[in-house]
Amino acid sequence: MKTLFKDLAVFLLILVLGMTGCNAPATQSPPTQPPSTQPPASAATEVAAVNPLSDVVLKMAERMNAGDLEGSLGYFADDSVTYFVGMPPTGMEIYRGKEGLRPVWEECIGSHFKMEVQIVSVVGDVVNAKSKTWHDFTRQLGVAPNEFVETYVVKDGKIALYSSVLTEESLARFKPALAAVMPPEPTAAPSTDTPVSEINVIISDDTCSYDGTLVLKAGEVKVNVDATGEDKKAYGLTFFSLDPGKDIVDLMATTPLPSPPSWSKMLTLWEMSPGTSETNTLTAAEGPLYLVCWSKPPDLAIGNVGPFEVK
Repeated sequence: MKTLFKDLAVFLLILVLGMTGCNAPATQSPPTQPPSTQPPASAATEVAAVNPLSDVVLKMAERMNAGDLEGSLGYFADDSVTYFVGMPPTGMEIYRGKEGLRPVWEECIGSHFKMEVQIVSVVGDVVNAKSKTWHDFTRQLGVAPNEFVETYVVKDGKIALYSSVLTEESLARFKPALAAVMPPEPTAAPSTDTPVSEINVIISDDTCSYDGTLVLKAGEVKVNVDATGEDKKAYGLTFFSLDPGKDIVDLMATTPLPSPPSWSKMLTLWEMSPGTSETNTLTAAEGPLYLVCWSKPPDLAIGNVGPFEVK
């Protein structure tokens, strides 16, 4: 199945997660001018009156800073979903449950991972935050700290959903530094698959997937979307084309999208209700094309598929 994330060697996956800072939140308001390669000196928070929901986030991160693996994981629900967005090489990785996060958290603690956070707002059960992270590899690359925009949904004292998006500015520093030590894979040869004029996208388990060829026939393409098993308020699908030199990682680092970045073109914007299935039409002129799936509330990217060739 061609899902939002490709199969990767475990060592590469952990390395990339570590290099982007593990995407955990922090327990300290940003210092005035933090050294680029050093974490905060103190883990104390400057929040005067901590909201009970943001307190869960802060305590989870405090335990992470202290190297307390079980303590930090204990703040995640058993069935939580974590999205790491804007990360090479796929633009998005998803982890399910606190046990899914365990190998990532273990690697981070082993690499002297530190973090700081700024709680931005708490709206309903959603905690919005900004974070900075330090990791041995980002220190070595000279790109620490990496910065993230983060969203947490906290229910019954546990983190039920966690989305961490590497900022566009951090990605601009990180990508060339990463390429210098880990050159990207060569561009794949054009596919020999037969182009299709109809595809089926499934929204399930808080993400989207597509099982079929990544070669579209130029012209009108039917896109069948099945969200019959989901329960968020609304879902969205967008197809994009990107300027030369940009890729899916760049696109995902701009999410959520109040408007498309100047180097992209949004070809579709379809919204649908949970428990439904729909058929929409895409006019495919040239590729590559990228599909990004969304859910709300809160407004989150929950998956991507592509690139699609157009023949």
